[in-house]
Amino acid sequence: MFVSLFSILFYLAYLFNRVNGLPIISNNLHTWWHNNIEYNDNSPVRDSSVRASNIYSVQVATTDLHQNNLYDSFTYMSIPRGGRQKWEYDSSDGAEFAEKTKLTMSWSTFQYLTDVWVIVKLNNSMSTIDSIDHVTIRPITLNFKKELVDSRTIRISVPYRAAGYRFSVEFKKQLFTTYHTNYGPSENTGGQAIHTEPRQALLIFAESIVTGDQIDEYIPNPDIHYNNIYYVPQGEVKNLNIIKETVAYFEPGIYYMPWNYHAIFPTNVHWIYLAPGAYVKGAFQFQSTDNIKVTGFGVLSGEKYVYEADVANNYHHSINNQCWATCVKMLRFTSDYGKEQYLQLHGITISEPPYHSFVVYGDDQTFHMSVSSYHQVGSWYWQTDGLEIYRGSSLANTFFHSNDDVLKIYHSDVIVRNIVVWKNENGPVIQWGWSPRTINNVTVDQIDIIHNRIWWSDIKHNTCIINSATHYDDTESTNTADPNQLIEDLIISNIRSEGMNSCAMRIYALSSIQSITIKNLWIEQWNQLDKSSQISIFKAYEDKNGNQVTIGNQSNDKKGLALINYTVGTTKITKVANNWQDTSVGRLYFDANLWDSWDAY
Repeated sequence: MFVSLFSILFYLAYLFNRVNGLPIISNNLHTWWHNNIEYNDNSPVRDSSVRASNIYSVQVATTDLHQNNLYDSFTYMSIPRGGRQKWEYDSSDGAEFAEKTKLTMSWSTFQYLTDVWVIVKLNNSMSTIDSIDHVTIRPITLNFKKELVDSRTIRISVPYRAAGYRFSVEFKKQLFTTYHTNYGPSENTGGQAIHTEPRQALLIFAESIVTGDQIDEYIPNPDIHYNNIYYVPQGEVKNLNIIKETVAYFEPGIYYMPWNYHAIFPTNVHWIYLAPGAYVKGAFQFQSTDNIKVTGFGVLSGEKYVYEADVANNYHHSINNQCWATCVKMLRFTSDYGKEQYLQLHGITISEPPYHSFVVYGDDQTFHMSVSSYHQVGSWYWQTDGLEIYRGSSLANTFFHSNDDVLKIYHSDVIVRNIVVWKNENGPVIQWGWSPRTINNVTVDQIDIIHNRIWWSDIKHNTCIINSATHYDDTESTNTADPNQLIEDLIISNIRSEGMNSCAMRIYALSSIQSITIKNLWIEQWNQLDKSSQISIFKAYEDKNGNQVTIGNQSNDKKGLALINYTVGTTKITKVANNWQDTSVGRLYFDANLWDSWDAY
């Protein structure tokens, strides 16, 4: 068979790049690899190593599968607490259930510009696939073509889309069900079924290759940033607080910060770039209040930090009731009061955050951001929120594995679109409560919740798919509202929650409401908790003087809350059909005095 010189050279370059951890690049496909690998699922890995999945291997092909054009795509893996036991604390950290049931989360990211095949292989020879029907791709609406290659290998046809795809590949033999018992959640039968999910998760992030004008927007150009790029040396990193350049560039490779250090960049640093194949163990804090960027398709991992690593306690676990101001955040930003500031956040993966992954300190009304192709995985701990989306900001084409509030819409003029969520038990998916707020012109659209392990049987204030929580100062009080604050033109649409679910919405109105529209909310089915545990709540609170918030506007016949095409399974919930009540399939337990302030149709 004739083999061209180009093919030989390309193959040799492929082998060289693969061994050295550099991106494997063709015109239409980018994948990457690491050299220092540990296949370890029960203890921390060495600083100089990356944990590779011992469950799955992933390859990607652009054309005919018979032409030896399969490219390895590195498959990372996260495990609860990074494989550590609780260190210097014995209180709950949220990772107990995940550790007990030996959950893992593997993921592989690649960039592409053409239709591809994704080949997934089960590494354990004892694991087999009996039928392609035993493989599920979530979100299930993707409906990708899938084929069985052999008893341990499948291939999935992934069409090119500029917005990319973020999806879960699930094997029947990996599935387990969580049950609610008198002693909390358990995988043992005998309680009420909560949710079914893979014990060893596999996520695929298919992201578009950066082209055209986006190249200079998302990738530092040495010609433009001449002498202003600091190429961080691989290995131990603990000098980023003093660099003089404006750009911190992490090339493909492995970087690790000490467990008692995180990078506090000086004010001259405006851009952090994590190249595809860069794996950084640490956390980043900006001090610059100018326009800033965090881009690239590398990984920022918090695996070396203990839960609630408190700078005020020398990075040991916090001994205070809360450490909002002092605990390490994976990405921390500073905003000056009255000074407009813009953040571009594109491509990176946050893994194993030890606390909140993203926080802005300062003027949250002048901080704006554009977030896309962002991934959060391995969120085993409590308080591993998603993102707060600030005024005039956008969030799109993103994946969140989260164990607290995921999408925090506390500000006006916000657009959120095309988000995939894997929800652990703590907090809701969409949140705008905790204190009175004035919010308008907010759109949240196309949210796919592929797993939802919320299991609380009591009536918590901050849970369900959609939530406006009670006041953080006194969660039990009903007089913490401010009727002068107003929420209007909040549109939440095309929300899909697959599998079993606990509750749809709990809205404790701390502000007056002009119009909230929830359109095309689909819940596949309720879990087996008692109906009284699954209720949706809508209450209007008052201020300390007894003045209640206003719901709706009678002068223009606006309902405060409109549920349009709210569906459970195949049943549409409407007032007319009389199937909305708490004991009916709709599970709505709204205050009787708000009857004229909401509608379902």
